[in-house]
Amino acid sequence: MRTSAPNYIATEQLIWLQQDGSQSRIVARVGLPYPVDDGTWACPAELQGVDARYPDVCGASSMQALNLATALIATRLSHLLERGERLVDAEDTSCAWDDEMLHSIFGLHGLRASERAR
Repeated sequence: MRTSAPNYIATEQLIWLQQDGSQSRIVARVGLPYPVDDGTWACPAELQGVDARYPDVCGASSMQALNLATALIATRLSHLLERGERLVDAEDTSCAWDDEMLHSIFGLHGLRASERAR
C-alpha cells in the first residue's frame, strides 16, 4: 500500500560516490504516519537515488510505523557503506557519512549488525 500524496516530514540529502567514479544524489525522506482502515498505521519512506519508493511501512501505532520507516532507510544506507560505497553530505561534501554518522542521525538502526551485538 502507498499513499498517493505523502506528506514528508523529515529529509536528508546525500551524494553517493560510487566505486566506479560516478555520483548520484540521494534524497532520504520519511512521511507523516497515517491511520489505515484496519487499525494499523502506515508511514511513507523513500530513498530516492538508491531504490524506488518503498511501500508504506506499517506498524501497530504511529510511533512504530515511523520508527520502522526510519529504520528501513538507515538499513539501506548501511548496506551501501558495507559494500564500500562512500556517502557525503550534499551541502558539505567534506562531511563523509560512516557508521558513526548513521548512528548519530538514526540511532542504533544505522549500525552494522556486528556492531549492535557488542
